[in-house]
Amino acid sequence: MINSKFVDCPICNYNKIKNIIDYDCGNFDSSKLYSTIKICECNSCGHIFNKLSSEDYDGLVRYYNEEYAPSNFGSNDKVGDRPGSNNKFTFERYNNIFKLIEPHIKFSSKVLDIGCAMGGFLNYIKTKGVNKLYGIDLTQKYIDYANQNNSYTIKLGNAESIPFENNLFDILVIDQVLEHVANPQKVFKEAKRVLKIGGIFCLGVPDASRYGENYFFDFYWFILREHIQHFDIEHLNLLANSEGFELVEYDQNTSPMMSEKMILPNLNVCFRLTEKTTDMEITTNCFNLDKEIKKYITSNLEKMKKKKTIINNLTNSGKPIYIWGIGREFLFLYASLGLKKCNIIGLIDMNKYKQDNYKVDEMKIFDKSILQNANSESILLITAIAHIDSIKETLIEMDYKGQILEL
Repeated sequence: MINSKFVDCPICNYNKIKNIIDYDCGNFDSSKLYSTIKICECNSCGHIFNKLSSEDYDGLVRYYNEEYAPSNFGSNDKVGDRPGSNNKFTFERYNNIFKLIEPHIKFSSKVLDIGCAMGGFLNYIKTKGVNKLYGIDLTQKYIDYANQNNSYTIKLGNAESIPFENNLFDILVIDQVLEHVANPQKVFKEAKRVLKIGGIFCLGVPDASRYGENYFFDFYWFILREHIQHFDIEHLNLLANSEGFELVEYDQNTSPMMSEKMILPNLNVCFRLTEKTTDMEITTNCFNLDKEIKKYITSNLEKMKKKKTIINNLTNSGKPIYIWGIGREFLFLYASLGLKKCNIIGLIDMNKYKQDNYKVDEMKIFDKSILQNANSESILLITAIAHIDSIKETLIEMDYKGQILEL
């Protein structure tokens, strides 16, 4: 039985929603992450979200602690913008957020970073001279790391249940977190509780109205299953106004994620807490997102057809196939586009945690050394899309003799 809190619209609580698209995203054998995405739209306010059962959401929370965090700690990637990263991509995202709060921040401001991970953004704003810094995260491993390396007050908690007293903070920051929560209404209620009147609530989310820009991989913003809410400025404003926040400023920008090939469409928004609330006013603008999402779906369905044809040809050839990059792109191709029917003889990923802990249909994951046994008849399919260039360089160094194929 599906818990009703995961069926009604997370923004307006309307109980009539329509399904837009379903897909099997695949999974590692032991993963707690739900496998099938069910993208829905609210008939009343036009919000787009993933329909989850209570079991799906419980599994998602376990995934963050038991899989996502250890996998990040086990990654060799020093380029991408991920928890704990400290590079130009990360600083570009931090800069975009800081530009919005800079006019409102003082040296004496108490600042809370909701979903602070290992304390990266707190480190960043400390360099700006702000010292009263606090953070929360739902992953204990991140908190332990942050508390070991910094002098901030960082606690276990989440955006829907903030473990601090009322009216404590001058500024709240919640960057790349709100799209992960089941109840964004509760997040705004908690923000209202812990902020001082006149305080600033600064949010950063993927901009769902621009999913169709800067193509990276088919349905990437949907197969990123950790993202269960798909926001635009209209729907954030609906939530904010209903809890007594007024819009101060917003900015639509982009920043690289794992590489220059992988561009995140950011929506950064600054709200101020007032003493008044307003009823939720749903306008025709709230359904602009529906139009953009349908364009995104149509475009990606066409791209999927081409990939299916390529994979069918691989299947019919019977050639031995190695696959490099065992992540969400691979799992989607494997489960929904027929890659599992191919003659797969080796899965490759340089993440040691994946090698030691994950299998796909009982197939182990190896490092690149498995390619020493590859012959000229083999095909290497690169599914680590963000790292195609560096993988190709490695293959040249290894003198790989087979065919290299990108999807």
